[in-house]
Amino acid sequence: MKPRIVTAAPKRTKTGNARRGPRPRREPSSDGARPVAATSGSGSAGGTRLGRVARTGLRIAVRVGLCAGLAYGVLVGVREGYAYATTSPRFEVRALEFRATAHVDEARLRELLALAPGTNILSLQLDELAERVAAEPWVARAVVNRELPDALRVEIEEHQATAVLAAGVMLLVDAQGEPFKRLESGERGQLPVITGVDGTALVADPEGSKVRITRALDVVAAYAEKRRPLLSEVHIDTAGGVTLYTANVGSQLRIGRGDPRVALARFDALRAALGEESDKLAVAHLDGATVPDRADRVVASFFPAKDVPQLVVDAHERAANGAAVREAASAEASPEAPPAPAKHRAPRIPRHH
Repeated sequence: MKPRIVTAAPKRTKTGNARRGPRPRREPSSDGARPVAATSGSGSAGGTRLGRVARTGLRIAVRVGLCAGLAYGVLVGVREGYAYATTSPRFEVRALEFRATAHVDEARLRELLALAPGTNILSLQLDELAERVAAEPWVARAVVNRELPDALRVEIEEHQATAVLAAGVMLLVDAQGEPFKRLESGERGQLPVITGVDGTALVADPEGSKVRITRALDVVAAYAEKRRPLLSEVHIDTAGGVTLYTANVGSQLRIGRGDPRVALARFDALRAALGEESDKLAVAHLDGATVPDRADRVVASFFPAKDVPQLVVDAHERAANGAAVREAASAEASPEAPPAPAKHRAPRIPRHH
């Protein structure tokens, strides 16, 4: 029978760990430096740390290389894709989505865009195309967009001419008071002509000139709110006073610098009072001050070559009869006093409420 071999387990400390062997002694250094524990295998431990550092550096280098290669591959792919897209016949411009305006039709639009046959839609600079379209004087704003794969969508907003400005040359003016092109044959139609702003003032003081032009356009807009005789001219002076001239008769309507709607209301009342004889009106001063609790007063004159309107004749007769009655009453009150000579007053338009 073989003898049983029993191996004694190392003694455990209170924490359950095996008791370590005795610590190595620290030998004092001859030069007084701090003692260092003398252990065996320190050289192999240093080699192990160097190995770990090398392996870590290698892994980092591999990852950086992979990322760089991937990025390069993506760049190459993008470059090749862009080269294909900008040269492929699939992306040639073949259609225009466009709604023709009053002054720009499809033929004119193609002329403004100036696209060569076979132009690639992805190679176009859209802002540059919009500037080409906006070079047409009638175009106020242009927007160009792509509709892949082969169409361009163009949106155009035109200027709306509201008057003609006589400033050395005849210029069309939009609703914002901006001259946008020279007047050409057949473009005026029934637009009124603004006078009083010359070319020198337009260049030397553009802001002040725009204020005066805008004032004239405001009066034109107020005049157009009701059915009134067609205008031919709108004159504005340096102080902002406005005078209108009708087209058919040539009546002069002095609006002044106040609210144009107040002055035009007086003009409407005067026309209603004159009736069919309103075409005899030469000048109407509509810029009188408004006095509270008093009727507006309009001073008017009439063309000398035409008969005086019956309204004025009746007003003159009533004034003469009233003067005669007053003279008779005065004579009866003081019979010894000689009669005063009659005063002849010019016919006047009665007041209108």
